[in-house]
Amino acid sequence: MVSKIKNTIETLKKRLDSNGLLEVQQEDGYIAKVEMVFNPPATEEELQKLPFIVPEDYKEFLRLHHGGVLFNDPKYAGGFELFTIDEILEFRAIPGYDFPDNWFPVAYGYDGCCLIITDKMMGRGYLYVMETGINFEEHDMYIGMTFEDWFEKFIMAQGSKFWEWGFRIPPLLKF
Repeated sequence: MVSKIKNTIETLKKRLDSNGLLEVQQEDGYIAKVEMVFNPPATEEELQKLPFIVPEDYKEFLRLHHGGVLFNDPKYAGGFELFTIDEILEFRAIPGYDFPDNWFPVAYGYDGCCLIITDKMMGRGYLYVMETGINFEEHDMYIGMTFEDWFEKFIMAQGSKFWEWGFRIPPLLKF
């Protein structure tokens, strides 16, 4: 059986044009052709550099592609960068961020949006999103999904920050 990560990547790659670009429609009717760049797989030696237990779905992604850039405008840039393991460690060490011990930034983009993996499963996931300037203690940044779920939804949302969409929950019906 093909995993969700592998299936999402394979299907996405089939949609790229002959120049390796994907036409997307995002908020406000914005249409663009964007790059989807995937790095070669991480080695087992590189995976051993991570100082935390890596969730299996994220580890599978790294074994397929050791980072990359999604939805990058070739002319204006601005994509969402999925870090290599060395980049995870470098970003985590930037002065001023002071990540909690079990938080590891795995992607960055869109003017300061950082995707965080933790080593603890809470409910249905372990992912957080942090915006630049946010205080860890004062804001709930938990998005309640695994990496494979986030990755699939990010591709389906054509690179939009779907986690900010504010879905309408209908009221309970009373009979």
